[in-house]
Amino acid sequence: MSDENYVLPEMGFATDFDAEERAQLGNFGEFLSLTDGDALIEEGQNQDSLFLVIMGTFHVQTEATGRPVLLGTLKAGSTVGEVNIFDPGNASASVVCKSIGEVWKIDRLRLEQYLEAHPRTAAKLLVNVSTQLSKRLRKTNEKVAMAREAMLDSF
Repeated sequence: MSDENYVLPEMGFATDFDAEERAQLGNFGEFLSLTDGDALIEEGQNQDSLFLVIMGTFHVQTEATGRPVLLGTLKAGSTVGEVNIFDPGNASASVVCKSIGEVWKIDRLRLEQYLEAHPRTAAKLLVNVSTQLSKRLRKTNEKVAMAREAMLDSF
């Protein structure tokens, strides 16, 4: 941790954190500035960090089918990288900045250090991230069901 004070904004998984909790967590990570076209995460590359989008627009895309497919768009307050925080491995998609952007990043090692140093707020963080993951999974399930139904209707 540096002597600088990096306070996370009150958004995303930090919405219900007070200013002191957001400062504590903020200092365990780092803020990154990006510009249009910068890759935050590259598909297939090792990925062990959790990101909170502070500002900007980011596209989540994959080339798993051999051609680029837009999976979604991230804006301020969005979280990305949650899967690899809990299940380390290679990124299943790329995340590319489509404007001027800023994100906050914490890697797994720093997150584990935060868990040890601040167990109460760390538990709140993990619940909030899990809630966001659950909401994303529900939306994905709905999309898959609609796509399957559309496929079946076309026969």
